[in-house]
Amino acid sequence: VISAIGTLIGAGGPLLNPFYLNLGLSKEALIATKTANSFFMGLAQIGSYTYFGLMSTVEWHQALALGIGISAGNYLGKKVLHKVSDLSFRKWAIAFMVISGLMLIGQAIG
Repeated sequence: VISAIGTLIGAGGPLLNPFYLNLGLSKEALIATKTANSFFMGLAQIGSYTYFGLMSTVEWHQALALGIGISAGNYLGKKVLHKVSDLSFRKWAIAFMVISGLMLIGQAIG
């Protein structure tokens, strides 16, 4: 159940981007909102997988390595984000949404 909910929420994330952008959220607030959503969903997933015995030591090590990598990426991303103007961020976000949509269409056709 947690996995299914996580998939639906994760898949809906890109669909929410235009709404977040048009709501007038700052780039920092938009990223913080999406990050908090991912963080809490990840905690729920790890908790449920552990509870049902679906995570071995190997998966825990992989999750730990992934968490360290994500933390480093967030730190570096925060440094770069302050150098990007709000208008540039909006343009890049829209461009990535268009590119992602075209890639999904291409994969569906192929």
